[in-house]
Amino acid sequence: MTTNAKWQFPPRNGGIDVVQDSSSAHFSDDPVPKLVREIIQNSLDARESGISDPVIVKFADTEVERELIGASQLYKHLTACLDRAKRERMIPQDVRKVYENACNALKRKRIRCLRITDSGTTGLPDSNWDALVIREGDVRKSNAGAPGGSYGIGKNAVFNVSDAQTVFYSTRYVNGKEGRVEKMQGKATLMSHQDRDSGEDLQHIGFYRASNGDPFFPPDIPDFFRLEETGTGVFIMGFNPLSSDWVDVVTSAVIENFFYAIHHKQLKVEISSGSKNVLVTHETIDQLFNGKSKPNAYYYYQAIRDEEAVPTQEIDKVGVLDVHIVLAESAPRRTAYVNRNGMLITDIREQQTNPMHPKGRSLWPDYAVVVSPSTDKGDAWVRTMENPSHDSVSPGQLSDARERTRAHRIFYQARQEIKEIINKKADIERYGDTSNLEELAEYFPELDPEAQGNRRLPAKVVPTTISQHSYQDIDDDGTDIGNSDVIQEGGSIEQGKSNGDSQQDDDSVADEGDTPGLQSKGSETKPRSRPKISKTRVIPTGVTEAIIAFDPTSEDLDEIKLRITPAGGERDREDPIRITDATVLSPDTQEVAVEDGVLSLVPDTNERIQLKIVTDAEIQGYALKMRLMK
Repeated sequence: MTTNAKWQFPPRNGGIDVVQDSSSAHFSDDPVPKLVREIIQNSLDARESGISDPVIVKFADTEVERELIGASQLYKHLTACLDRAKRERMIPQDVRKVYENACNALKRKRIRCLRITDSGTTGLPDSNWDALVIREGDVRKSNAGAPGGSYGIGKNAVFNVSDAQTVFYSTRYVNGKEGRVEKMQGKATLMSHQDRDSGEDLQHIGFYRASNGDPFFPPDIPDFFRLEETGTGVFIMGFNPLSSDWVDVVTSAVIENFFYAIHHKQLKVEISSGSKNVLVTHETIDQLFNGKSKPNAYYYYQAIRDEEAVPTQEIDKVGVLDVHIVLAESAPRRTAYVNRNGMLITDIREQQTNPMHPKGRSLWPDYAVVVSPSTDKGDAWVRTMENPSHDSVSPGQLSDARERTRAHRIFYQARQEIKEIINKKADIERYGDTSNLEELAEYFPELDPEAQGNRRLPAKVVPTTISQHSYQDIDDDGTDIGNSDVIQEGGSIEQGKSNGDSQQDDDSVADEGDTPGLQSKGSETKPRSRPKISKTRVIPTGVTEAIIAFDPTSEDLDEIKLRITPAGGERDREDPIRITDATVLSPDTQEVAVEDGVLSLVPDTNERIQLKIVTDAEIQGYALKMRLMK
């Protein structure tokens, strides 16, 4: 390194006073997995066009001599930040701890460093270097068609695992005029602080470079930072993985987020720390998955490994989607959206953050679906709706209201296409008032009583409290909603009755058989409102599962909120059973949500609605009823 190397923090000149740089906050939870996602996504973005070999990314835990990074100069800036953190009471205690750790990291003769390099990529020519090192919010890519990040802040994920708050960058690329080009530069993200010598206020970001402000070029680049092939190097100083088994954490992050790229031989990853070395390739990913408890990603990988892609119809903006589906026991019943780079973006069940996920049907077998756009154009459109950390998709990211509406319509069409593909794979044509009896075969005995497999199902006798007076159920808002049919154990029906002064202790919604106009209570007669639903059914189908059905009766199709309660006397009626999940059986277009144990929906039409619910408590053998919520 030449003697003109120095750390440069520009003067603040009355500009913004930064105490904490928030640009890496999106990646502070699970910092190592998110670092892996951002680093590898950038490498895949820069894939060399026209080359069939995979991109190779290497993670290596090593050490660097402190003089190679100007540690003595940087230490002065860190202690100035620490002094300010101690002096100003309004600065949080955890900020002081950051600078104490940073100072301790730079005191060592050899500083721990995570060295990350890639090959099979373009490197960082011209303005792409500036976009990574000295610009904020620039999303420029070496590959013009790269479908990567859309905010330009993912590069800051590296600082979450640096005790020194310092990262060095190196690149090697080929320029048509200059031939092979190499350069290197350091960057520290601290807080605004005073220069210890001049007392001048300095900005929070500084660079280690030549005194004229340029990066370092050969021969001034130390061998530690030079690359053997065209590509990019990221060197995280004061590496703190926050885990002793960081190699396993990185390995899991690689196979669970990039299974698609690895399986299709687009990516190879090497991870090393001391004597521990892991190689992730198309040939080893099976073994790496099998050595762990099966995460959701294993089933997505199984889908793309074992099943041919089924294309959807052409869809506005997004184009054709390739859909892989596998039916397998214990599969997560989720839909994973994978971008064109082969990175998993999201497999969340909520359509607000994963609009590719269709609401499942209870009689679908366990499944896993992988969806990916077949064109860069379609992928780029979805990318405009990714959040800053690239782990969710939402039309809410669009600023134009008409474009948001259009996006909702497009995603609805996509979900319908995906749903039909699942139906065909599961050999299900339609669910409505009829069901595929093969799915219910385990509940029915063979006609031969001695046939193998017959078994007696467990049953409970549940007492029902019936008093001498007519009881009318009252909704939480005070609306009288009358009596209801209640499904009893074994399929029998207890129907609500009105007998003058007799009262049934029933806590369910009104059935269409009740008179909606008048309600008797003793000698008193009063009008009552028409209930929002009728013809209610609750049929337990498992220990914590049930099918519920009802007819919407409101012409305005208002929001309906329901909870489930026991019909018998074994439980207190004020202790409702919490619903934890719900899937739509019919109609196909219906949306449903669950929050705090309550199911809510706005009916699409007045068609009968059938849902499968999952509860937090055992319901098999109990008589159940529905209750409308306010």
